[in-house]
Amino acid sequence: MASYRLDDLAQRVGGEVRGDPDRLVRGIATLEQAGPDELSFLTNVRYRKAAAESGAAAILVGSGTELAGCDLLEAKEPYVALAQLLELFHPQRTMQAGISPDARIGRDVLLGQDVRVGPFAVVGDGCELGDRAVLEAGSVLGEACRVGCDTRLGPRVVLYDGTEVGARCIVHAGVVLGGDGFGFATSAGKHRKVPQVGRVVVEDDVEIGANSCVDRAMLGHTRIGRGSKIDDLVMIAHGVSIGPDSLLAGQAGVAGSARLGARATLAGQVGVSGHLELGEGVTVAAKSAVFQDLPAGAFVAGVPAFDHARWRRSQALCKRLPELRNQLRELRTRLTALEDRLQGED
Repeated sequence: MASYRLDDLAQRVGGEVRGDPDRLVRGIATLEQAGPDELSFLTNVRYRKAAAESGAAAILVGSGTELAGCDLLEAKEPYVALAQLLELFHPQRTMQAGISPDARIGRDVLLGQDVRVGPFAVVGDGCELGDRAVLEAGSVLGEACRVGCDTRLGPRVVLYDGTEVGARCIVHAGVVLGGDGFGFATSAGKHRKVPQVGRVVVEDDVEIGANSCVDRAMLGHTRIGRGSKIDDLVMIAHGVSIGPDSLLAGQAGVAGSARLGARATLAGQVGVSGHLELGEGVTVAAKSAVFQDLPAGAFVAGVPAFDHARWRRSQALCKRLPELRNQLRELRTRLTALEDRLQGED
């Protein structure tokens, strides 16, 4: 692995060195595991003690962070700088272009330059793959799918007919895009399937984590906005619209026809009920359930979800309920005794 001067690394991330600029760095490791030729990082104050005890050659920190006895690489946005340096030391594996002899390519397929289609992948009739698109082993594209330039579909990804994935997307193993939405009309106790004839559109620069599912719309599109990042095991139902640059953490679920504005954040195991409108910049805390529209900038928590600050106060009060119950019982006993005494005086 290549080595770099600490000052060279600082220049790459727009930072500065506090300490020895010529110290050589050959890799990046955690505070606990870093050795004398590795860079580590302190992006959370709770790990300050571990940073002080680390054997790292130098430590990446935020502006104004003081750490005695260590060479420091100071950056305005240390977590972003860490991402840049990890890309430097661990460049993405390049995959050789070409079509595996074990792959199956349908009729009227348009293949861009330097496309890779891995073994046992299937590309349906009328599909289009942009330049440098990658389909890893076992991926399946139905008919008339479109995959943009520099997009990578991991092993066993499935795109149903008509699904569109934009440029520079990363779709991890086991993702299913464009399966039927969960739509049934119930009559006399029987459930009749409502045909789901829309499709899924994933815009540019989206990442979707392993084993997540995005259902096709009944009519129109289910849309994932540009730059959004979706974790593993997320469920997005039919007709949902996710705004640009949104973040959805693991096991979140968004019910049919809900609309999330730009930069929405759903923490782990959040549920959003159907046909709701969540405004721009909404944040929903983990394990919360949203049952009503939310205005732009709202920060909510709980089941049902409501203002996060109020939720925290209510949780603090809940912890005191046993104590308050005992106090109430004592007050009731004293009040009963007082009433009995007053009646006796009458």
